[in-house]
Amino acid sequence: MHVIIHSMVDYDPKEIFNEPIFMNTIPENIDISEEKYEGISPYLPFIRDWDSDIIDIIYLSKPEKEEEFTLKLLRKGSLDFIGRITEIKVRSPIEFIAKLSNGVDVIFDEDTLKKNNPDMDDKDLVDVLNEVMKARLLYLNIIVKGKDKRHHRFYIKSYMDLAKVELKTKELLEIKEKYKVNWFDLFLCAVGINPFDMNKDEYALLRKIFLPRVLSLFPVKLNDDFTKYTHTLQFTKPGSGKTTFYVKLINVMKVTIFGKFPSRTRLVMDARSGTLGAIFHNDYIVIDAFDKNLEKDKFDEFISYAESGLAQGVWHIEKGSASTKSERDTIKRDVGFIFLGNVDKISNENLTDLVKDSKEWLRGELNKKGLSPGSISAFLDRLAIVNIIDDDFDVNRYLVDKTMNASYFMAMINQIKQDIFKAKYNSTKLSDLKGRSRTFAIMVTKKIRGLGLSTIIDDPETDIQQGYLEEIAKDIVKGTFGWKHD
Repeated sequence: MHVIIHSMVDYDPKEIFNEPIFMNTIPENIDISEEKYEGISPYLPFIRDWDSDIIDIIYLSKPEKEEEFTLKLLRKGSLDFIGRITEIKVRSPIEFIAKLSNGVDVIFDEDTLKKNNPDMDDKDLVDVLNEVMKARLLYLNIIVKGKDKRHHRFYIKSYMDLAKVELKTKELLEIKEKYKVNWFDLFLCAVGINPFDMNKDEYALLRKIFLPRVLSLFPVKLNDDFTKYTHTLQFTKPGSGKTTFYVKLINVMKVTIFGKFPSRTRLVMDARSGTLGAIFHNDYIVIDAFDKNLEKDKFDEFISYAESGLAQGVWHIEKGSASTKSERDTIKRDVGFIFLGNVDKISNENLTDLVKDSKEWLRGELNKKGLSPGSISAFLDRLAIVNIIDDDFDVNRYLVDKTMNASYFMAMINQIKQDIFKAKYNSTKLSDLKGRSRTFAIMVTKKIRGLGLSTIIDDPETDIQQGYLEEIAKDIVKGTFGWKHD
C-alpha cells in the first residue's frame, strides 16, 4: 500500500480554527440539550445570528414536525420554511407543485410570485423552476389560499437560496497559503475534524478512512461533453463518522441520504404523475446501511433501473406499463452515488492469497447474500472506489467545535472543482489499465492532485513525471488502497 506522508510544518496549524473563516458550531450560551438543536449540523454554515428566529424556523421545518408545521401554517395563514425540495411536478405553464423536505406540498405560481416580488417582472416560471432546482438550501415564505380552512392550498409568496452567498475566495486562499495547508486537510477542517493534532500513525489512518470519502465528491470533467462522478462504496467499523460526514454536506453540496434502496419513482421520476425524483434535486445520492438492505429482489430491482444511470448518467423512465427499453423515455443526469455500510473484523481466513483486494472481498460477501451474479458484476463494474476498512477509529477524538462559514465553504468547493479540472496526469503511468478502470484512475488522479496531495508541490512537472499519485490512484481503483492484505 502506498502511504501519503503528512508534510511537516514549523507552526501550529491548529491556529487556523481561530481565523474568521471558521465559527463556533453552537455558541457557549446555548443549551445544546434543547430538542430544537438536534440535527442542526447541515445548517450550521448558514447561521449568522443565533439570536434570530432562524433556529425556530429550521426546527419547525424538520420532517418529524410536518403536522405541527401544517397546523401552525393553517392557523397563522403564513409561515417561513428552511429546507430543501425533494420532488417537483409541473402542473401547467404557470405553476408547479413541490414537495418540501418536511413532506408538505406547496405551489409555485407565477402570478402569486410576481404580485409579491417586484424583482420577478423579468422572470417566468421556467426561471423560477431552474433556480429552485439548483438551490442548495431554500428559505420560503408560504401563504394559505382557499375559500375556507377545509379547502385550502399552500402557495409560495417568496423564495431565496440561502446558499447563494458571496464567495470569499481571495480571503480563503490567503488563509490557506498562510498556514500552508492543502485542500484535503482544509476540507476536513470545514466539517469539524482537526487533522493536525495527531501522531503520524493516527494521521495515516485518518487519510486511509477519509480520503475515499472526499474522493467520492466533486465531478471530473474529462472533455467538453463528458463529466463523471466517482461512485464509491465504503464499509468501516461503526464510529468512524461515515454518515455524519455526508450529513454535514447535505446543504452545501446537495446531498440526500436514503436508508434503503429508493424506488425508481423516488429516485428518477414517477412517469404517471410527472413528479421529478431525487436525481433532479441532488448532486449526490447516499445509500446508507447498504449492508443491511441486501435482499435479492430489492438489489436486483435497483440495478435494473440504475445500471445505465450509474454508468453513463442515462436514466430510463417507463411509460405506464412499458416492458422494453424502446417504450421508455430517457433523460441525462449525472449524479454521484455513495454506498455506506459497517464491517465486522475481517478474519485472517479471509485474508488469503485468493482475496487480493477489497473489490474481490466485496464480491464474495455479495455472493454469500445470494444476490444475482449478473447484478453483482454490473454493480461492481460501476464503482470507481471500493474501500473496506476494519481498523478501529473513533472520529469523536478528533472533532472540534467549529464549522466553516458558508461564504468560505462554498468558495472552497468551487476552488477545489477548478483545481481538479486543471489537474494533469501522467497517461503513461496509467497505460496498464483499460476501459472503465483507466477512466476511474484518471479521475482519481486528477482529484488527488487537485486536492493538493502532490508529493512535490513546488515542482508540478516533476510530480507528474514521477507518477507517484498515479500509483496511489491505481491502488484506489484496484481496491488495494487500505486493504490489509497489501
